Amino acid sequence: PVVFSRINRAYMLNTVNGDDVDITIGGALAARIKAGLAQTELALYTIPAGKQGFLTNIHGSTTKATGNPACQFRIKVREFGGVFRIKGQFGTAGGQSFMHEYPVPLYLPEKTDIRIDVIADAATKAGAIFDIILVDN
Repeated sequence: PVVFSRINRAYMLNTVNGDDVDITIGGALAARIKAGLAQTELALYTIPAGKQGFLTNIHGSTTKATGNPACQFRIKVREFGGVFRIKGQFGTAGGQSFMHEYPVPLYLPEKTDIRIDVIADAATKAGAIFDIILVDN
């Protein structure tokens, strides 16, 4: 068996999956490739060993749902050996998007985990991306 400690991306090579494909680490769900998508949809990343990262921007968007509910995007960072802490929060109404550029990029040392969590109504779909510049230590 192959053992992973982190999953940044998983995808199907030669087919589109008809059912959800669950990927677990130690029995816990770590990622899911939803039916028909052929790849994970995760807004997370780990700075590789021997590198340092600089988070330059974040972009988030939501679908328009009934009642136009508000959504909150949270950037969370966990330095190696630490716990996740919120580094930024951005809100939108359903059907809207946002883009935030950092005038001074956020410094992320090696082995730091970055993720974006979204708090939204169950009927709202949301997506987020971020850009990181990697530099050798």
